[in-house]
Order: sequence, then structure tokens, then C-alpha cells
Amino acid sequence: MTGPPIARKPIRVLLIDDDEDELVLTRSVLKRVEDVRYELDWVGTFGEGLASIIRNDHDAYLIDQYLGYRTGIELVREARAAGSLAALIMLTGHRDRDTDLEASEAGATGFLLKGKTDPALLDRTLRYSVAQAAVASALERSRRQIAGLDEIGRTLVEDGPTPTTMGRVVDLLIDRFAIQQVSIYLADGDSLHLAGQVGYEHPVPSLRRLDAAVERVARARQPIFVPSLSPTLGHPDDGHDVACELSVPLMVAGELAGLMNVPSPVAAPIGEQGLADIRLIADRLTAALEVVHERTAADERLATARRQLLAGPQPSTQQSLIDGQTMAYRRSLLEPLLEIAIASAGGEQGQNVGLLLVACNDASPDMVSRLAEQARAVFTKHPCVRFAEAELAVLIAAADAAAVRSQAGDLVALARAAGLEVWCGYASLTAGWGASDLVAGAEAALEYARRLGPGAFVG
Repeated sequence: MTGPPIARKPIRVLLIDDDEDELVLTRSVLKRVEDVRYELDWVGTFGEGLASIIRNDHDAYLIDQYLGYRTGIELVREARAAGSLAALIMLTGHRDRDTDLEASEAGATGFLLKGKTDPALLDRTLRYSVAQAAVASALERSRRQIAGLDEIGRTLVEDGPTPTTMGRVVDLLIDRFAIQQVSIYLADGDSLHLAGQVGYEHPVPSLRRLDAAVERVARARQPIFVPSLSPTLGHPDDGHDVACELSVPLMVAGELAGLMNVPSPVAAPIGEQGLADIRLIADRLTAALEVVHERTAADERLATARRQLLAGPQPSTQQSLIDGQTMAYRRSLLEPLLEIAIASAGGEQGQNVGLLLVACNDASPDMVSRLAEQARAVFTKHPCVRFAEAELAVLIAAADAAAVRSQAGDLVALARAAGLEVWCGYASLTAGWGASDLVAGAEAALEYARRLGPGAFVG
């Protein structure tokens, strides 16, 4: 037993033609189309037609070639220039190649000959053009959203989560994702303050980190639906028909950095596409906040390194400026010191800014500490830092390569006396190099020294 036929939405068509008699003819043809229902409207002027296309009032538009002193091709061209992606079908009294090419270049999606169009052809042309316009609209929507996400990330990274920045973020969500109601909270100690919002008559200015709803979202670490936070926290309801909110945690370095809340009204709950869009937005917000977090931490490390460098050489009992286990320590903490040294030297070749890397294998932490003390004694005028488990770095300034080689030889001799075998790799500043280039050059020299054997110096 078959069920009732599925009701399909009618396809809305607008005829733009200065001859109203064409409305009667077109309507009679559309009525003979089987299985598809069409709703036909009519306007008789260029201006009315353009306004309707820009408003996107219909699914497809049948446009006469001549509209008073204007042409249908001009109408198509102006509609495309205004951003319309609608199905625009030209109606011509006679077909010629030049007209077809000009209409195609203007942006027409189909062509029909007046008086020679049967129901099947009209139906096929309309459905094909509507489908083509839907694909173009989806692609444009995707492109605009990707561009919007990029702008959100760039704005946050460049300017930080300031009130102006968050206002711009909200504007982009409205413009690119058609989100009409959203609130974004950012963590501030034990609270989350409202950083940006739209669509709330009585926005909640802050949330407590320990509130049950906030804790639930933080534990979930993924978007979840929660009761609307406003009534939950005892604030006046906004007057909207809201059953719950989709609350999305913004996690940075394993901690809750913020929340993005989007209401899900009973009358129009968030659907699959909306959920996908919100996930994309939250991912970009989180990525941008992570960059801001890392940049802030790097600025703090650089400030610390600058203070220590300006303080000058410390007694041999000084603590290492760097004492980590991974390459990340080398890149994030050693490079700021090099940047300061390069800037002080003017960043020019011949200023004798260099980096000496010293490595020893199978050494206990105590032995590496002893090697660091010996290095500080040999290189008395240059900062010496420790990183990884068995490597040292010495920042060289105002010394030539021969002096570095001689001092490295002294360090090798002292290390051997202490029962350590070491390798030394050295790189000096070259025109156009930065801190990362200097580190890479010293690493390459050290790797080659390892191949040559214990006690080798390459630089």
C-alpha cells in the first residue's frame, strides 16, 4: 500500500516582461507541467524586476530581452553586479550566437525562445537553472563563511579579544552565518565576562566559573545543550521562546578560556547545518585564542630573557636560564635571547654574533651541571644556558671565530678531564639571518661534529 504523495514546495517564478500578455501565455504553459507546481508572478519594468531579484523574492526569473529602453542582458548584468546568484533565464524572440554569448557573459543561466517553448522544455530549463543557482549559492555561502572565519582569526590574533574586536567578531557572525542571537564569554579568573553579544534584551554580564551549567560544559569539552543560562542564573528572561542554549566551550591549553552560547528556540531549534557552523566558529575562536595565549606567554618569556641579558654575567652558581627537556624550549626561549643580541649588533654580518652548541652523551644531570659551570668559566663574557638533557648553548658576541674555537678547545679539555666527551657546533650571524636561522646553522654544525667524533668542533 502506497502512502500519500510527498508535498513539494512550489517553485516561485517571476516573469519580467513589459508585455502583460506574456503572463497569460507563460502561465498556461506552466499549468501543463506535470509533477511540479509553479507559482508565477509578473512585473513589467526593468526597475521592478531588478529590485525583486536583489531581494531574492523568487526561485527563478524569466527575463524578456527588451524592457523598454533597457535590455534583459543589462538587467542580468546589474543583478549579478549586485551580488545575486539567482536563476536568471533569458527570453528571446529569436536565437543568435552573439546574443547568447553576451547573455552568458553577463550571467544568464538559461535561454528560451518565446512562442516556441513547450511545457517539458520550460520545466527542464527552470529546474536546471534553479538547481544550478542553489549550487552557486551554497558555494558562495561557503566561500563567505571561510573568509569570515579567516577574518575572525586574523582580527583576534592581531588585536586581541578587545571589546572592539569582539564586536567585529559578532558582526561577522551576523553577516556571514546569519546568526542573530549569540553571546561570547571569556574567562577572567573565577568568572567569565561577556565579551560580545547580539540579540539579548537583558544580556548576562558575567558567569561564575563554578556555576553548575558552566561546569557541565567545561567537563564535556564539546558543544552541549544546557538550560538557558539567563533564567538558570536568576536574571530576567529575554522574552524569547527559548527552551535551551547550545553552549560551546573554548578550551585553551586544557583550560576553559570561554563559552559561546547560541539559543535554540522551541519554534526553530538549531539544526544539523547550524550545529556544523557553530562548531566551525568555535574552532576558529579557540585557535585564535590559543595564538593570543602563546604570544602573551612568549612576550613574558622575552621580557624575562631581556632583563636577564641586560643584568650581565652572573656568578657561576647562577641558575640556568633554560632548563627543559624538549626542542620547544630551545626554539621558544633561546631564540628571544638571540633576537636581542642580533638587534643590539644591528643585525649585520661581521658583528660576530654567534651561537655555540655543546653536547655530551650519557651524562647525568650533575655532570651536565658541572659542564655548564665549566662553560661559564671559559666563556666569561657570554651568556651560557642549559637546555635538553645534555646540551648547552652559549651566546657569542664581539668575538671572532678563532677565539670561539680556542675557547671551545679549552672547554673540551676541561670536559675530558671530568670524564665527559663533548661535541661543539658553532654558527655566526650571516646577512639576512634571524634567530631561527642562527639556531638551525648551529644545529647543523653540531650534527656534523657528532659524525667526526668526540672532541670535534665544527663552525
